[in-house]
Amino acid sequence: MSLIGALNVGQSALAVAQAQLQVTGNNISNSGDPNYADEVANTTPGNDTQISPGIFIGTGTDLTDVQRQVDESLNQRLNSAVSDNQAANVTEQWSGQVQSVFNALGSNSFDTQVSTFLGDWSSLANDPTDTSQRTVVLDDGQSLSLTLNNLSGQLQTLQSQAGSQLSTLATNANQLTQQIAGLNQQISLSQSGSGTDNALLDQRDADVQNLAQLVNVTTVNQANGTVNIYVGSQPLVVDTTASAMSVQSMATSTGQPSYQLVFTANNSPVPATSGQLAATIQAQQQITSVLGQLNNLAAGLISGLNTLHASGQGLEGFSTVTGTSQVLDPTAALNSTAAGLDFTPTNGSFVVTLKNSQTGLSSSTLVPVNLGGTGTQTSLNSLVTSLNAIPNVQASIQGGHLTISSTNPADQIYFSQDSSGTLAALGINTFFSGDNAENIAVNSTIANSPNLIAAAQNGQPGDNSNALAISTMANTSQTVLGGQSVMSAYQSMINGIAQNTATATSNAASTLDIQNALSAQQQSVSGVSIDEETVNMMKQQLMYQGAARLVSTIDTMMTALMAIT
Repeated sequence: MSLIGALNVGQSALAVAQAQLQVTGNNISNSGDPNYADEVANTTPGNDTQISPGIFIGTGTDLTDVQRQVDESLNQRLNSAVSDNQAANVTEQWSGQVQSVFNALGSNSFDTQVSTFLGDWSSLANDPTDTSQRTVVLDDGQSLSLTLNNLSGQLQTLQSQAGSQLSTLATNANQLTQQIAGLNQQISLSQSGSGTDNALLDQRDADVQNLAQLVNVTTVNQANGTVNIYVGSQPLVVDTTASAMSVQSMATSTGQPSYQLVFTANNSPVPATSGQLAATIQAQQQITSVLGQLNNLAAGLISGLNTLHASGQGLEGFSTVTGTSQVLDPTAALNSTAAGLDFTPTNGSFVVTLKNSQTGLSSSTLVPVNLGGTGTQTSLNSLVTSLNAIPNVQASIQGGHLTISSTNPADQIYFSQDSSGTLAALGINTFFSGDNAENIAVNSTIANSPNLIAAAQNGQPGDNSNALAISTMANTSQTVLGGQSVMSAYQSMINGIAQNTATATSNAASTLDIQNALSAQQQSVSGVSIDEETVNMMKQQLMYQGAARLVSTIDTMMTALMAIT
């Protein structure tokens, strides 16, 4: 053993103590960064040297590596929890927005307006000849229509916003996968040289967790230091190559937008089940579903009221009337798909009455509608033929719309007893036009002439039977609504929205608890403890001081030795 060997021991101790102090200082300076993983400077004793047979002596200490304190399994679980919580938050956000659209507890909600509107019909029944009350019926009918238009518009706006959000999220995800692929390359190069750059590993872990906020991912570490990332079983990042994702719009039978997340290269679906992307797609589907329910609700209101109104009579008849509904193929049976009617008529008949305003005389004709499946089925063309066979009645087709006119200026046309629903389906003598929440409106013919509001069923001005029937229709079963009434269908829709929102809120809270618990575990492994680092710093300081004293002592001994020689 020589003084030079002892000096080398002291020098190695000084170097290691300096390195450990630098690692400790780095830990302390990054203690506020949640993406920083605590580092430990690991050492091993130097190889012993044989100084005589059977006697070995140490040569000091070596710094082997600076190691990040991470638990890859725990990080995987945390990333999964992050995906679930972000999905729950997004679902809660969109569900809350859908619920706020309806303002079900507000003073101007849909059910309140329906009650007001149908109450107007009850008031009209008290005096069917009251012109001012007829105006109230029109005004509140228009308000109800505008409310449905507004609800539809707000839901469609949410649909559009969800679509735009999806594109933004996909772009963000692609940026992260490109960054991870780039970091993979840098980390692989650093490992092939002198060691791994821990700062790059920290950055990659942070990017993976940010990616997990957007889409559910799993990671598989590779021997060369890279990490492969998968969504389900589909690769998203492999080594230094990232697969881009995009949002694809799909056509639907309802005409409403629908989206899916696909790999840009081959348009194959990305099996996203969690994260913001999957939740936003699901939210868009929920909005579309609610919009479909709203459209059905509006269709039930339109069909139910129009069916009653079309068989009633106002204070005056029509000299001419044109249906609001278009028939696509006038040669096709009225109940066929080819006819294209929004509301389907059935087998039955209706009555056309002509009343002479000068003589008071009237004549009625039963018009059969054969849609029973046997014999020649009634088409728009054959219906026109039947109507033209009635004296003083002229029927024609204009752009698929049926027009019925009186050829005698003194005759007015009235309708009644429509057991087939044909008049309502064609938009003849109806109160509403349209077939859904977006296009529902008060029939312009009625709006321009309140006296045409059909309060009667027997043709007498004082008759109120049709107004009474309409006033109670809110709780009447509607075929369009699958046997539900308008109000029960509305309540079912509102209850479903409320339940979805409550479930989303509960899921957001529970998934946050899980994420927080896993995050706390992760921080206990990877987080920097100032108390622990302070203790380490004191130990390293003492080590450095001891090593320095050793070097100083050996220097004194060498000086003394040199003086002797």
